[in-house]
Amino acid sequence: MSRLVMISSRCGVPHGADAQVEALHDIMRQRGGLWMGWSGAIGLAGAPRQVSVRDTAGYTRQRWSMSPTEYADYYHGYVHQALWPVFHNRPDLATHPKRAFCAYKAWNEAVAEMATDEICPDDVVWVQDYHLIPLARCLKEAGLLNPCGFFLHQPFPPGDVFRTLPEHDWLMRSLFFYDLIGFQSGSDVNNFLLCVMRHYRTERLSATTLRVNGHIINVGVFPCGVATARPARHAPLTGKYPRQLIVSDDVINDISGIHYRIDAMRSLLNNHPHYLRDVTLLHMSDPAKEYPHFSPRLEQQLARFCSEVNGTFGDLSWFPVNYLHNDALNRRAVAGIYGRARVGLFTPLSEGVSLSAKAYVLAQDPADPGVLILSQFTGTAEQLKGAIIVNPYDAHELSEALHSALVMPLAERRQRHAALLMQVRQYDSQWWAGAFLDALEGEPGAGASHRLTRQYGIFTPQNLY
Repeated sequence: MSRLVMISSRCGVPHGADAQVEALHDIMRQRGGLWMGWSGAIGLAGAPRQVSVRDTAGYTRQRWSMSPTEYADYYHGYVHQALWPVFHNRPDLATHPKRAFCAYKAWNEAVAEMATDEICPDDVVWVQDYHLIPLARCLKEAGLLNPCGFFLHQPFPPGDVFRTLPEHDWLMRSLFFYDLIGFQSGSDVNNFLLCVMRHYRTERLSATTLRVNGHIINVGVFPCGVATARPARHAPLTGKYPRQLIVSDDVINDISGIHYRIDAMRSLLNNHPHYLRDVTLLHMSDPAKEYPHFSPRLEQQLARFCSEVNGTFGDLSWFPVNYLHNDALNRRAVAGIYGRARVGLFTPLSEGVSLSAKAYVLAQDPADPGVLILSQFTGTAEQLKGAIIVNPYDAHELSEALHSALVMPLAERRQRHAALLMQVRQYDSQWWAGAFLDALEGEPGAGASHRLTRQYGIFTPQNLY
């Protein structure tokens, strides 16, 4: 069996409430192999890069530091200020300094050099997310012929939005060096295919296999799953909370849509005043996951919105909106809050996948479950059919969805949760890795896309072309 070499932006140690790090760790723990990535450490200017190798939990973890210049120009300058806005359909927020793109290329070349020293001829390489789009190009130009797959955790934007990046052609041609490209949803893979087939010399070899500019690539829909071994429900932190709890968990950025949720609470209390002193929206935000480029202005705006709603409706014993903006919540505490919440409100304006929404489903008591509300603009909405799907820009629709969730009969809540729990458990992190790696190592055109169409109706290329 081939060894798995997984390369991601960060090679994390599971802690806190980061469901993605936990999922990747769970995959490596089960499969073994080598996980490579940035440690999160920033070294001193001019100092040699610090590299650490450690065997842990059945696999090897190799992590390295980043220089202050790489952190400023590559990580924040290009990934967060150029790629992130464009991939989330906000090209108006993007900046494009040339030095940032040069730093992005240089970082990928440095990662490829470190990876080349570790990759053996029989290894299978799995690259995670848009931080490392050029990595396969760098590896193959260095002479490595290993099967190499890429998974995009972000939404793939419409072609005209993607092409606002000055380096869009170079980035797209870099993707063609991968043997398999995986996406979160049918919308993402279709946006990618439309862009490729419109602007590049493309031959369709099968439903999921293309020859593009001489490269044969496979594409597929592989919804990212969570590690299903979650902590116990109902942590003491919320065990005696006297009111119905709506939980919202998102970082502060330009696509989180938090202010629409607060407006929805205002609308809910105006239109249904019997919820006064009975319902609380708890929004949690971990500042460690936020981008300094976006946070200060938005944090001030969010604080103002909260104070306006609380000032209008609150009293000495109750506030309609509670806001936790710290990194003190560990995953057990978050799971306890999720388990106690009557409603999980996960409504970003644009998102590839909401692993937090899946964690919410796992945390619920099947005998008396809460209700999941999802944005129609997250890839998870294509998969989790038992959720209430809403337009996150419409505060009135959000408020009515909250009302429907709060008054929903127990029988319907159980029915919805049973369907959601089956999907989350069946398509967990191990299924995700197995489906992707089977497609990467299998015959052209094989893989998850065909199975997904039969199992829960995701649009795949063969539905459209």
